[in-house]
Amino acid sequence: MYRHILIPTDGSELAERGVKHGLALAKSLGAKVSVIFVVEPFSEMTGRFQEAVATYAELRKEQATSALDRAANAAKEVGISCKTTQVENGQPHQAIIAAAEDKGCDLIVMSSHGRSGLSMLLIGSVTNKVLTHAKTPVLVCQ
Repeated sequence: MYRHILIPTDGSELAERGVKHGLALAKSLGAKVSVIFVVEPFSEMTGRFQEAVATYAELRKEQATSALDRAANAAKEVGISCKTTQVENGQPHQAIIAAAEDKGCDLIVMSSHGRSGLSMLLIGSVTNKVLTHAKTPVLVCQ
């Protein structure tokens, strides 16, 4: 059925549940897995905020490495082939969709942060944008 599953993560507790679900599905199907973490870049800043932004950007990259290492180790524990990717892109949904296409994934498994109402309208949801624009099937778990 599915042979290559893409699992996006942002390192959050909810995203970790999505990783576990995607790995369990891959194990049951005998599929391989690619896990992606998209780091949103900050534009160049000057003045007193430059150091804070640089520190935050470095922290996000460390979080990405940690989340991807956890996913790779979890995949290894259950005997699943897993490749990890860290991508810098201003639009996470575009990076996820592009990765699915580039890697030949036939399913995207991701969690939803469950935003609703005004928050959803103002901020949007990466998951919702992936659902709206991806040609690859998407399985959303909570």
